[in-house]
Amino acid sequence: MQSFEHKKLIASLAKLDEVPADPKQFAVWIEAEAHLNFLRENAFADDLVIYTSGEYSFVHAVAVPDDCLATADQRDLLNWSFNPFTSIASYVTGGGRDDVWVERGLSGTGTQALKNAIQLVFGRTFEGWTGSGRTYYELHQEYAHLAGIHWRPESRAYCRYNEDGDLEPLVSITNREDKGSSVALVSFKWQPLEEYLAATKSSIVRMFDFTLFRRSGFSGWSDGPMQEIDESVDLFYRRRVMPGYAAYTRGVQIIRPRRPRQTIFTGITDGWFGRKSRQYAEFIAYDWRNKRVTKVSTDPEATTNYFQASSNSLPFELSPAFFRPEVLLKYKADRDKYTVSERDVSCRTAWHLEAIDVNEAGQVHAYICYLRRLPYAEQLHWYSFNEPPKSSISERAVINDFKGEWMSFVQPLQKVLSIIQRWRDSKTTWWTLRDERLIERVNTPLTASRDEWAEAYMDLAKLVVEGFETKTIRARLDGLRVEYGKEDKTIILLETLLSARMGGQIQKLDGLRTVQLLRSKAKGHAGGSEAEQLALDALMEHESFTNHFNDVCAQVADELEAIEKACDEGH
Repeated sequence: MQSFEHKKLIASLAKLDEVPADPKQFAVWIEAEAHLNFLRENAFADDLVIYTSGEYSFVHAVAVPDDCLATADQRDLLNWSFNPFTSIASYVTGGGRDDVWVERGLSGTGTQALKNAIQLVFGRTFEGWTGSGRTYYELHQEYAHLAGIHWRPESRAYCRYNEDGDLEPLVSITNREDKGSSVALVSFKWQPLEEYLAATKSSIVRMFDFTLFRRSGFSGWSDGPMQEIDESVDLFYRRRVMPGYAAYTRGVQIIRPRRPRQTIFTGITDGWFGRKSRQYAEFIAYDWRNKRVTKVSTDPEATTNYFQASSNSLPFELSPAFFRPEVLLKYKADRDKYTVSERDVSCRTAWHLEAIDVNEAGQVHAYICYLRRLPYAEQLHWYSFNEPPKSSISERAVINDFKGEWMSFVQPLQKVLSIIQRWRDSKTTWWTLRDERLIERVNTPLTASRDEWAEAYMDLAKLVVEGFETKTIRARLDGLRVEYGKEDKTIILLETLLSARMGGQIQKLDGLRTVQLLRSKAKGHAGGSEAEQLALDALMEHESFTNHFNDVCAQVADELEAIEKACDEGH
């Protein structure tokens, strides 16, 4: 969505242009002091008005090189006469030449100082188009690329992901067509704009025109005196007032970077190399170097590595911290934002926590050196589930992370995913991956949450069962001249095919049947006593949802290999 500040600006601008009914208030209003005060305050706001056009107000800002401003004359700047709809390029011919060429840059600005201005916003009108979207706004591509922002129509803003993985609007746009808005507005978040100004050695030059009168009864302007008011070198304007009747205020405001340029540059480069000011959480961890369970900070100064260990007794940065398995439920609940795999968790382009795993006691563990890379708020989330170790790290973590060897055994779910990925890569005709994200979404349930357990089977069913192409399977059966019911669904058809390949010996796909049953009963429907009984049976037989899921996945993996052989045989 658009930034909250942008929405407040819309409300403020609309209120500024409300014509007072009271004659005394009207006489004060036309002198535009409230409008000027809005500009003064907005020059220090988080959302800067770059362009707005209301009932009586107009503001348009461009970036101007500081060396041009240093020699600019105020009277020259006050002669500005262009807007965001001014073209920056045109075909030209003539002048004694017989060819056609392109002339680039702002023209017809009315000033000398703004010839080299950088227009940040471009208004476009699709002539001849009568529907929604006839008028719209584009950004200067250089700025959009440097800020790393992209247009999201549902947010009506140019956005990027922030460090929390949330969509952040940096340039918000309201058109007059939007829900009957009386104001068109383009506003920029200040910090990335300030970075651009510092890097280009530029400042914002904001032109404004407040022409205030009552439309009913207005017959024109008199030849009254013109005031020239220089509030400062950064705010100056001309004003003509016809007392109690009408007035216009037209001028220029210059907005320069608020911080020293070197401070801005340091902030940019620190962001590149991860040196921004950070906060660090402290976790209960196993300090295996000193053979103790203790609190270890994620601050790099609080740990050491193999190469620096000789000069200190600090814990190794590969010290593992342990967590209740519920720590992952937050991420599994929002699959669009987070990706949870067997050994890592990631949040869009924001962060990535690698080398996690689950030990024999069902605890999730992660190393201090990777936890420190998380945003502080995310570290606090993990801290809230932190507990002393009940067992050592997993066997897989020991083999992969410390011995640097490949695993000689494969987890049941990983075996299923390996088969599925092989089918996808070989483009089988009898199975299709419906959604690439499904491979990443299937996770082994780790907690006692029935919802997590049911969700795991829902994802597994979507990935595996829904991928089978029933038409192709029926064609295989037709080729073998095997009878089947017209209403037979996927699993029955597969069982029929397997039985035919086995010389008529009845074959049952118990694993896939369990997946489909739990998908429909435990998650697909409202649940109730049958769903509760299924969950109870799983716990009674397997002690945990994790064990039950692993057992079913092992069955499914064997069944998929049998199906693969049956479908490929003779083709």
